[in-house]
Amino acid sequence: MASKAKRHRKKLEREGKLNPKCNRGDWNGIKPVTRTTPTKAEATRKQVRKHKPNFSKYNGGDSAYFIAG
Repeated sequence: MASKAKRHRKKLEREGKLNPKCNRGDWNGIKPVTRTTPTKAEATRKQVRKHKPNFSKYNGGDSAYFIAG
């Protein structure tokens, strides 16, 4: 049994309209993004730094406080 979307595509073709499948790009088997697994060093660094705060955020250096009394 054909899906509703497939029947709709075939109906569009019969009516002389463009099949949406033709608009999709073809990469010919090439994947534009390849995922790499993290190395052991990267994985351990991520685990070690998981709950440590970012100290540059707290010790910004460019902020100053002036108290006028």
